[in-house]
Amino acid sequence: MTDVDLMFRSLRLAWIPRLLTAGDRNWCTVPNHFFKKLGGLNFLLRCNYDTKHLPQMPTFYRNILEFFKELKIMYRYDQGSDLVLFNNKEILVDNKSVYLSNWVEKGIISIKDLLNDHGSYLSFQEFSDKFACKTNFLQYYQIISTIPNQLLLKARQEKSINKEFFTSNDYCFYFNNNLGINLDKVKSRDFYQLLLDETHTARHTGPKRWSEILSLSDDHWDNIFKSLRTICRETKLREFHFKFIHRTVVTKGELFKYGIKLDDECCFCGGKDSIDHTFIHCSFTKSFVQKVTLWFNRTNNSQISPTTEELLFGMNTNSSVKNNAIKKFNYTTLFMRYYMYNSKLNNKPISLNDFINAIQQRYMLENSSN
Repeated sequence: MTDVDLMFRSLRLAWIPRLLTAGDRNWCTVPNHFFKKLGGLNFLLRCNYDTKHLPQMPTFYRNILEFFKELKIMYRYDQGSDLVLFNNKEILVDNKSVYLSNWVEKGIISIKDLLNDHGSYLSFQEFSDKFACKTNFLQYYQIISTIPNQLLLKARQEKSINKEFFTSNDYCFYFNNNLGINLDKVKSRDFYQLLLDETHTARHTGPKRWSEILSLSDDHWDNIFKSLRTICRETKLREFHFKFIHRTVVTKGELFKYGIKLDDECCFCGGKDSIDHTFIHCSFTKSFVQKVTLWFNRTNNSQISPTTEELLFGMNTNSSVKNNAIKKFNYTTLFMRYYMYNSKLNNKPISLNDFINAIQQRYMLENSSN
């Protein structure tokens, strides 16, 4: 049976080759106007973008970018795009990603281009002498001040990135070392198959690991993967949910393993950090989850007593509890995990009052988009 949602997405994505090969035809004037500001569609698709940090554009083209981003997440796209300076959701000026055509023309693409042999930022004079780029020191220091420390550390450790992949006019796009597509020739049926192969599967490494420590059957996984499309509307939360399912969210344990952090101690309880510890075993996590569940039941006049599996992946709507209550609870626990994760990643305490204020704002946003 055809998955209607995936078909809709694949039909949107099928506009990519049309947009890339349309040239200066009249019908392409509007998208060319928007994409040119970002280096062109071919360059933008390869970047670490988030549409909410890009300039305003028609919803149709924004959807294309969002669906392609989801496809990159599915196939664990990793061509060093997080180190590219431009259209990067991690490098923001006034909450918007940046694109500087004069820098790109001089071959300035990645964070590594701004570093000297010792891994420190070039001074403005060194930058000017090296690239002969027309810019001023205020713009230069504004850019380097917005680069997160974790990206700077990664840039120091990486040997280089393949600049040609980002700047050439070649339409070959590689999701990973084993999978590539020709963006100028790919069809809607190709996009549909790519989406289908990764959406309706429950036996990848992440789900396998979850199944080893929790009681999750194939039927459970079918429901979990289907929930990706319905649990919320916000792209960032859906992206987090997908990464959580595949266990690709990064904790202090992974950062320590790769030499980015000095230790792997949980900033809440001092235990050895990991994905399992962060979301299941940490005493602070357990206490906070209990408080959120009690608050939800009291606020919604419900008596939900979720299992660990249901707290992590959501309750089945076939439960005896009313569907509306379940949907709201599943959204609440998803945001709860996201809130705990981001608080921990930024060494911020978790507070029930802070969480309640944040989730109530999210409720209004979700309801307004219905």
